[in-house]
Amino acid sequence: MEANNNNNNDTHHQHQPSAVTSILNQARQDLDSLRKEGETTTRNYWNVLYSIVKMFTTNLCSQEFLQCIKLAWKTIMAIRMRTSINVKFSKMCLADDALLCLARLDVKVTGLWEDAISFVIALVRVSDGADNTGFSFFASYDVKRWILSVFCDAEVCPNYNIRLDMLMLIQVWCRSGVLGCQGVSERVITGLMELSVYMDGEDEGILRCTGLTLELSWCRVIYALKTKGHLTEVYKTATQQIQSLSVGPEARWLARVVEFVTARISMVKSNLHSRYMTPTNALQALELSLVLLGHLVISCGSADTFSSRGFSRVGAVSFIKVCVNVLEVIPSLWSHHANSCNLMLTSISEMIETLTSLPKPQPLVQVLTRDHNQEMDKIRRSASDLGFQMPVLTPNEDHIITQCPERFVDGVTQSIMESPVLLQTSQVTVDETTLVYLLLQKSPRCPFTRATLDQHSFCRLPELQQEIHDWKTDASTTSSTS
Repeated sequence: MEANNNNNNDTHHQHQPSAVTSILNQARQDLDSLRKEGETTTRNYWNVLYSIVKMFTTNLCSQEFLQCIKLAWKTIMAIRMRTSINVKFSKMCLADDALLCLARLDVKVTGLWEDAISFVIALVRVSDGADNTGFSFFASYDVKRWILSVFCDAEVCPNYNIRLDMLMLIQVWCRSGVLGCQGVSERVITGLMELSVYMDGEDEGILRCTGLTLELSWCRVIYALKTKGHLTEVYKTATQQIQSLSVGPEARWLARVVEFVTARISMVKSNLHSRYMTPTNALQALELSLVLLGHLVISCGSADTFSSRGFSRVGAVSFIKVCVNVLEVIPSLWSHHANSCNLMLTSISEMIETLTSLPKPQPLVQVLTRDHNQEMDKIRRSASDLGFQMPVLTPNEDHIITQCPERFVDGVTQSIMESPVLLQTSQVTVDETTLVYLLLQKSPRCPFTRATLDQHSFCRLPELQQEIHDWKTDASTTSSTS
């Protein structure tokens, strides 16, 4: 506890800090001497590195920690100039040692410790997780505990940007199997749900994409949790909330996940066109986002949630935006990355095929064919221009009917309602899908009065719902006999 308090105040410990400073100064002098002398062998450089890394076993203050890790990185780069070492692996090992030190000290990430953990995260970002080494990084119990405490606990780390950046470290667990542990996955989900409120799709600072970035790590973590079945309960709870028109944290979080993937695709397109992002990185981001969208919205276990009457509009809007943006980017990548582009077209085609096979009536398909028919046509035309034929979504007969009593029409979308709900502040009737879409916004408000929407500001209209059902039945019968 004493060590922890001393760390948090950025003060020196009872370990004679002058000794640490002396060792670091000597290591710095040795490194400079080796460079000036033109030392070609690496043995002495490794000795310098070992003397620095050994300092991570002592009670360092934040300033000493920063000096150690920066000097160690500088030494690794000097070794790289003289031999063909695996620099990514070396940086990951350095990050692992540094995290062991931080976990042992149990530091709270404030003051200079923010710079310290940011430097560690930068090592992992540059190394891209060193995924081909076959080595399990950040897997010790103490390191896992500390990473999760920083990610989930605002008292341990008040800076939410750094907490989001911890996903750079957590995504390493996707490969090593650590994320498959129920206890770890539950805490990661808790942190993701809390931090999602800070993930603004319009914030370029969060969405900037260069190499392995926050959002790529974020997608990897979500994808791993989804494929391992750890999000099953979240989906189940979200579906129950939507059905009862009682939007809770699970439903809001799923909506934020999908919205963020959508915003990320738009930013990838922007960064690629402005040459802020390389084509290779853009392809990696686009491919993963398409796969993630399919797993989140359309795959088995997801379709029931996003095909529910409330969530269908969220899923439809995301699907349209992602597909349109991807198809706008593909032509600029085709000449050098035709195979990858074909794979993305195939992913979109498979998602549409899945939608066509879902039981009817299908709310997600209804929204796509009713409210986004022009965008769906654009997707088919763009794919056709590339020599790829997309499947066609067929609207339900209900939505072929074009004329109906005005009271059956959604006040926002101007479409025929299925499950009408009255917005009490404006006395306007909207469909359940529209209401849920509004409730899932950051600040739910009535679109007509701007009054806050909550559980007491709307009510279902079962009698009107029955009228609409009877009218549709009669209209369909008349249409089929004429």
